[in-house]
Amino acid sequence: MKEQKITLSINIIFAFLIALSDALYITIKHPVYVLKTLTSSLFLLLGIINLFLIFKSFKNKSLKIFSILLVFGLLFSFLGDILLIDYFIIGAIFFAIGHIFFFLSYCFLTKYSLKDIVVTLFILIISLSIILFVPYFSFGSYFPIVIAYACIISLMLAKSLSNLFFNTKFSNKLMLYIFIGSLLFYLSDLMLVLNMFTNITYNFGTLCLAFYYPAQFLLASSIYISSITKISSVPKLTLTNKIFCRLYQFFFKMLLPFLPYREPKLLSDYEELSFTLSSNNINSIIIITTKDLMELNLTDNLLKTLKKHKINYTIYSDVLSNPTIEMVEQAKDVYVKNNCNGIIAFGGGSALDCAKMVGARIARPKMSIQKMKGLLKIRKKLPLLIAIPTTAGTGSETTVTAVITDEKTHIKFTINDFCLIPHYALLDYNLTLNLPKFLTATTGMDALTHAIESYIGNSTTKYTRKMSEEATKLIVDNLYTCYQDGNNTEARKNMLLASYKAGIAFTRAYVGYVHAIAHTLGGKYQVPHGLANAKILPVMLKEYGKCIHKKLSKLSKICKIADDHDNNEIASNKLIEYIENTNRNMNIDVGFSEIKDEDIETLSKIAESEANPLYPVPKLLSSYQLGEIYKKLKK
Repeated sequence: MKEQKITLSINIIFAFLIALSDALYITIKHPVYVLKTLTSSLFLLLGIINLFLIFKSFKNKSLKIFSILLVFGLLFSFLGDILLIDYFIIGAIFFAIGHIFFFLSYCFLTKYSLKDIVVTLFILIISLSIILFVPYFSFGSYFPIVIAYACIISLMLAKSLSNLFFNTKFSNKLMLYIFIGSLLFYLSDLMLVLNMFTNITYNFGTLCLAFYYPAQFLLASSIYISSITKISSVPKLTLTNKIFCRLYQFFFKMLLPFLPYREPKLLSDYEELSFTLSSNNINSIIIITTKDLMELNLTDNLLKTLKKHKINYTIYSDVLSNPTIEMVEQAKDVYVKNNCNGIIAFGGGSALDCAKMVGARIARPKMSIQKMKGLLKIRKKLPLLIAIPTTAGTGSETTVTAVITDEKTHIKFTINDFCLIPHYALLDYNLTLNLPKFLTATTGMDALTHAIESYIGNSTTKYTRKMSEEATKLIVDNLYTCYQDGNNTEARKNMLLASYKAGIAFTRAYVGYVHAIAHTLGGKYQVPHGLANAKILPVMLKEYGKCIHKKLSKLSKICKIADDHDNNEIASNKLIEYIENTNRNMNIDVGFSEIKDEDIETLSKIAESEANPLYPVPKLLSSYQLGEIYKKLKK
C-alpha cells in the first residue's frame, strides 16, 4: 500500500511535468532539442520508475512481463522521437519497434486470438483507406514505409481495442486506460503524416504533440494502474457481453411504461368471487390445487360458496412442489374434458404457476410449453383466472411469470407474458393460519427475496421501489411473529399484503441471480423454491458487494435494522446479518448438500442463460463466476 501511494504521487507529479513541457514545446516556434529530449525523457523515466517501484508487488506473471515489454516500448518511442526530425526513416523504424513492443505487452494481458485478427482487419482497413483514398497525400518514395508503419500501429491499436472488449480476466478500467493511450498514439501519428505528406496549411504538428505526450503518459502510468487492477480468478463477462446485456435491459426499461402491466383486482371474500364468476358468464371451472390443501379442508369455504351459487367445478389436485409439464398437460385435459371456461388457482406458487400454464395451453393449444419458454411467447388472452394464495411468499397472484420443470431434463425454466397475470386475486389470511413453521419461514423469505432483488436491480421505478420498501418493512416486522405464533391474524394479514406488494415490485422490476440459481436447484434437485432463495440471498448480496450498499442501506434504515448515522456499508451489512440471523432462528441452515461438483458447470450455464441479458442485476456475472457461487453454497 505504501509503495502504491508513493507511485501514485509520482505519477501525478509527472503528469503535471509532462503537460507543462508539452505546452512549452508546442508554443516555442523553433523547437529546442534539449526541451524536446527532456519532454520525451519524462515518459520513459516515469515508466522505469513505475516498474522499479511496483515490480515486486506484482503477483501475476503476465503483468510483470507486460510492464517490462511496455518499458521497452517507451524506450524505443523515446529514441524514435529524438531521431525523427533529422533522420525520419530511422526514427520511424524505432517508433515501429516501439509499437511492436507495445503490441507484445498487450498480448501478455490476453492471448492473441481469432477475435484479435478480426479487429485488426477492421482497424487496418480504416488506416489503409485513409492513406490510399485521402486525395491530399503525396508520399513519394516514403509510400512503402508509411504502409508498413500503418500496419504495425494498426496491429497495436487493434489489440488494445480487442483487449478492452473481450478481456475476461483484468479490470476493464486498465484495458480502457491502455486503449485510450494507444488511440491517442495512433491519432498523433496520423497528425504527423498529415503534417508531413500533405499541403494542407493547418498546423497538424501541434495536434500531433497534443495527442502524443498524453498517449505516452497514459501508457507509462498504465504500469501503476496494472498494479492496483483487480484480477478475476475465473473468467468474467467480456465488456462486449456486458454492453449487450445493459443495452437490452436499458431498452426494456424504456418500454416499461408502454407495456400492458396490470394488477389483479382484489376480491374481498368467496361471495364476491362467486358473483364475479357469474357476472363473467363462467359456469364451469377447474380448481387447481394440491392434495395437502384438500386434506386440510382449506378448500371447504370455497367449495361451499360455489355450490351455493350453483357454479360447477372440477378439481385437479395432483400439483407437487415443482410443477412439471406433465402436470400442466394433465390439468389441461381435465379442463377440456369437463368443458370448463374458467380457472381458480388455489395454493402456493406451484399451484398458481400450474394454473397459469393450463390457461396458456388453452389459449395456445398448438404451442408446446417448451416453446413458451422465455419472454412474450404466448400473446393470447387466457380464460378467466382467479388466484387464491395460501402462502405469503410467491406473489404469483400478481406476476407475469410461471416457473415450470421439464421432468425429462430436470431443467426448471421461466415463462413470462403479461397474459399470465391473474385477472382476480383473493387474499384470505384464514388460509395461512397455522401454516407449518417451515412453510411460513421459506415462503416469507421468498417474499423478502422478491422485494430485495427487485429493489437492488437497475430497472426500478418510483412505484416499484415504494412497493419493495413497504413489502420489506412488513416482512421484517411480521415474519418472525408468524413463525412463532401461527394464529396471529394481524401478522398473517400483513405477510399476505407484503407478498402481494413484493410480487407487484418484481413483476415490473424483475429479479436477479438469486432466482436464477434457485430455479436450477429446484429443477435438478427438487429444492423448494422459497428454501433455495432463503439460503442463496445473503450469499448473493455479499457477492454484489459495494455496488448495492447504498440501496441496501436505505432498506436497512427503513426497517430500523440500521441506525440513521450508519454509513452505507455498515447499514447494508446489518441487513445481510439480519437475513442470516432470521434464517438461523427459523431453522433454515446454510448451504445445500444436494449440490454435486460434477453438476456445477451445467447448473451455472443454465442460470446464466436465464439471467443474462433479461435480469437487470446490479453486477453482471459470467457462468464461471456463478459457478463459484454454487461452490460457496455447497455443503
